[in-house]
Amino acid sequence: MVKIFIFKTHSYKMYQINYKIKKIITFILINFFIFLNLSFSVLAKEFDQKIREIRAEINRDEIKEALQLLGELKIGNESEQEKVDLLFGDIYLKINKPLKAIEYYEKAFMTSDNKVESLSELGLSEAYLRKGNLDKAINHAKRSINLDGDALKNKIVLAIALTRNGQKGEAIELLEKLYISYKNNSEVNLAIAGYYSTFENNKKSIDILDKFLKRFPTSIRVMDELGNLYWIEGNKDKALELKSKVYKYHEFNKNKNKLKETKEWILSIDPEFFKKKKVKKIKRKDEEEIQKEEVEKYDRRKKETQFEKFDFAYNFTGSGFIVQNGKYVITNSHVIQGANKIAVRNGLGKISPAKVVAQSKSYDLAILKMKKPFKKYLKPKNFEDPVVGQDVISIGYPMTGYFGNDLPVITQGIISKVYPDNLGIFLTTTDINSGNSGGPIFNLDGNLVGISVATLDKKKIMEETGNIPTSMGIGIKSNMLKEVFKYKKTIPVRNIKYNKSKIYEKMLPMVVFIAVEADPKSKIKN
Repeated sequence: MVKIFIFKTHSYKMYQINYKIKKIITFILINFFIFLNLSFSVLAKEFDQKIREIRAEINRDEIKEALQLLGELKIGNESEQEKVDLLFGDIYLKINKPLKAIEYYEKAFMTSDNKVESLSELGLSEAYLRKGNLDKAINHAKRSINLDGDALKNKIVLAIALTRNGQKGEAIELLEKLYISYKNNSEVNLAIAGYYSTFENNKKSIDILDKFLKRFPTSIRVMDELGNLYWIEGNKDKALELKSKVYKYHEFNKNKNKLKETKEWILSIDPEFFKKKKVKKIKRKDEEEIQKEEVEKYDRRKKETQFEKFDFAYNFTGSGFIVQNGKYVITNSHVIQGANKIAVRNGLGKISPAKVVAQSKSYDLAILKMKKPFKKYLKPKNFEDPVVGQDVISIGYPMTGYFGNDLPVITQGIISKVYPDNLGIFLTTTDINSGNSGGPIFNLDGNLVGISVATLDKKKIMEETGNIPTSMGIGIKSNMLKEVFKYKKTIPVRNIKYNKSKIYEKMLPMVVFIAVEADPKSKIKN
């Protein structure tokens, strides 16, 4: 019995020892995992802080610094890698390399995180929009909305893509809904104002942005846009007042590119501005508001592609297309009437100064010679006579504001009447706004059938005839180009039919935005 007792006592002691060891090990493991979680939490916070720093550099256009910080970043898991891929996509989109941006957005797209997937779809939409593939841009924007219906930026990008694709009704319906729900959001106000300025209603745009600025006087992006609109409407003093505040903001925010761009804009209007006037400093409380807006700007996914900038403040615009080995641009004569300065920018964002070398005022045509030739251009074999009943699209830049003049807009219709060559014109149901003047009109074979010139004055026709006419644009027949541009016409042999999105993407490098600085007194605004 004693032996058994001793054995049991020994076993009990061993059990107690094992129990204590287990408790110690459990304690150590619990604390180890707590330590690990705290470490991961600290590392995650450090990672997010570095991401915010990189975003700030991207906002300031300091791409080299952003890339350097990205190179130093230590990635600990798949979620962090996805955030980095999104940033790389944003950077490549900003420096106007949409194909490279698509590559990174597609990497980030392979995720189980709905938020990241939605942002990837949004990035893909913006990249395809920049590339000129409107169908894909619209589809990706819609997918982004399905994944995150509460976001605003994806709806705004969809509205921009729809506008450029000629779906004006759908675009304005979407923007008006946003405006009703988010009247105090600067991006929504800029977007709807941008839509109206795109289609020649600058006064409505100014009214919308003026009201917003009274409520939120530190919104620099709104100030900048208003400055542009006031200048286009001929209010030089108000434009300079707003632009000088924008200048001080960029100085405070240390954005060298924007500071230089704004200064050149001001000096192109008033070379003595900085000598005559001392630009007021930003108030301390306004600095804090501006900093807050700067931090939030990236979260609203506001990314501005770095296109080449005009070195003067233009107040008249038009469209055109590149011909003859990329050295010349065809446009309307009235677009460059009274011009002191002219420059053109193609759909890929490249700018060249230009001068007038030939005009035919009777056919309202002009040819500009560029200082720097472009690589892609329309060839005479792609010119074709217009045919009644033919489906056609006009591609041009009827825009000045938030929607940008970096990419053109499509309008679609048919050729309704072709006049004899001695008149040299035809009528089309496509809308031709003033900014479209000089832009090309293509059939669905992708061949040039004419040049946009004007829209029939419906009010005048109604007053003269008593009838309300349908919307009708006037085009100059492509064979009238011989009046300013010598070419040997050949018969096109292609019978391939394209949709409008494909024609748009193909012609994007060849259709140009024309910026003109002219004295309003010497120029009749079309």
